[in-house]
Amino acid sequence: MIELSEEQYEQIMEHGRREWPLEACGLLAGEEPGVILSVWPLENEWKARNRFFVSAKVVAQTLEHVSHAGHKVLAIYHTHPDTAPYPSYTDLLHHPDDNVIMVILSYKTNPPHMRCFTIKNRTCDEHPFSIKKR
Repeated sequence: MIELSEEQYEQIMEHGRREWPLEACGLLAGEEPGVILSVWPLENEWKARNRFFVSAKVVAQTLEHVSHAGHKVLAIYHTHPDTAPYPSYTDLLHHPDDNVIMVILSYKTNPPHMRCFTIKNRTCDEHPFSIKKR
C-alpha cells in the first residue's frame, strides 16, 4: 500500500497541471514501506506529450538529496496528459526497478485519475494506495 497525504497528492497534481500538455515526472520517497514522506518533482527534459526523460546526472543528484533526507525512493510518478492512467509498453520497458512502484496520474478526465502499479518482468498489477485526509 502506498500512502500519500492530501498535500503530497496536491503537489503531484499541481506539478502535472503546470507541465500540461507535457508529461510531468518525479520521485516519491519515504522511510517505511509505502509511507510517502517527500515528493521530488523532476523536469521532463524531452518536453514531450507522451514520454518523459530525466538525465542520469539529474537522477543521481536527486537520489543523493533523497538519501541525505534519510529517505529512499518508493515510487516514480508521471502523468498522462490525455491517455488513461495505465502503463504503456514504453512505461513498462523503461521502468528502472521492480521494487519501485509506478504511479500514473491521468489528466484525460476531470478530476484527474491516479493509479499505482507494481511492475515485474514488463507486466503490471494494480497496487493499492490511499490519500490520508488532513
